[in-house]
Amino acid sequence: MKAVRYDRFSGIDGIYLADVPEPAAGPGQVVVRVEAGALNPGALPALHGSSYTPGRDLAGEVVAIGADVPGFAVGDAVLGRLQSWDAHAQFVAVPADQLVCKPHDLSWDVAGSLCTTPMAGLGATRAVEPRPGETIVISGASGGVGFTAAQLALRAGARVIGLAGDAHFDLLRHHGVEPVRYGDGEQERILAATDRADAFIDTVGGGYLDLAIDLGVPADRIDTVVDYRGAKEKGVKSLGTTDAGGLPALAELATLAATGDLHIPIAATYPLTAVRDAYQALTDRKTHGRIVLHPQDLS
Repeated sequence: MKAVRYDRFSGIDGIYLADVPEPAAGPGQVVVRVEAGALNPGALPALHGSSYTPGRDLAGEVVAIGADVPGFAVGDAVLGRLQSWDAHAQFVAVPADQLVCKPHDLSWDVAGSLCTTPMAGLGATRAVEPRPGETIVISGASGGVGFTAAQLALRAGARVIGLAGDAHFDLLRHHGVEPVRYGDGEQERILAATDRADAFIDTVGGGYLDLAIDLGVPADRIDTVVDYRGAKEKGVKSLGTTDAGGLPALAELATLAATGDLHIPIAATYPLTAVRDAYQALTDRKTHGRIVLHPQDLS
């Protein structure tokens, strides 16, 4: 089978395809025939020497089951994640406790995109606990994390002000988010739109925690998914993917996406043979939505 490999810190040029044996299902594992797997921005530092091994999303069909794995059968459609490059492969052995069943009406592309970025949006939303009638400000509201958080905050009954570029205003308005242009003067533009901000979710970094504090948001209602050092210094929250609620939360997101109550945009799909092009598109950040690999497509 074909699998993506990376064994030298040389950026995208270090990514390559290799022929490797198909995996076997060890105890507690299932082997998944991977149909789709999204790329996540958090993986980019690993291409340049970061010691962090990012999780990678995947969705596919169970083809083999190891010992001590209740709850799954061969043929089940599943989604989840793997903390390894091995997720970018035609077949992968995954711990069963990192998978949930895929709803029938959920596309492979969206299923293979839910586990890292949208879960960060869920974790951040739960961290600030939006309530009916409150106003939540989100930086990077058109990005993968921010867009999910915005939709979830709206579902909780809050009003959402989303900081974004002009090109994404129509998208945000279509989903009920009130857009405000990011950049110089954004604090004044926020205050022109609302007389108070009850909570703030930062998905960008670079000073947004200071903005949240300047807006008068209490520290326990501020969360960042990127500025961990700033969060520690300022006493605010830094909760995201791993704090969202685990597999029950992932299953909840999958159900919302399957019923159309959560929109996860897909920007582009790539065959496994074009994995470098996919990572370049992720690096360029010129698209709105998830970038997804199709491991079974070798064209």
